[in-house]
Amino acid sequence: MTLDFHGALRRGAGLLVLGLVGLALSVCADEARAQSRDSLKTIVVTGQKLPTQDAEVQQQVETAMRTDRYFFDEHVTVTVKDGVVTLTGIVFDEWDLRAARRIARRIPGVRRVINDIELVLGGE
Repeated sequence: MTLDFHGALRRGAGLLVLGLVGLALSVCADEARAQSRDSLKTIVVTGQKLPTQDAEVQQQVETAMRTDRYFFDEHVTVTVKDGVVTLTGIVFDEWDLRAARRIARRIPGVRRVINDIELVLGGE
């Protein structure tokens, strides 16, 4: 019976040691979490659209159309909202219809081009 008592005593001591180690690890983990939570600083990043960005893009598209030697821009209007260029007006041949879109798309800051230009053929 003494053997069983000593074996049980050793097992109990082993369990006690394991319990204390587990408790110590738990306390260390809690302290590490609290420390990391306290050491993190909140960073707030805000962004806002510059009000002149659309106006600058519009000016660049209009200038590119006016200075293109093969495109007649007299009847084309350019509007820009959030980087989306809308072209309206009339042109007189299919080549100008495509050229207007091509010219607008090459400008930095243009996200999309909506081509609402009407093609007016000779007799109409």
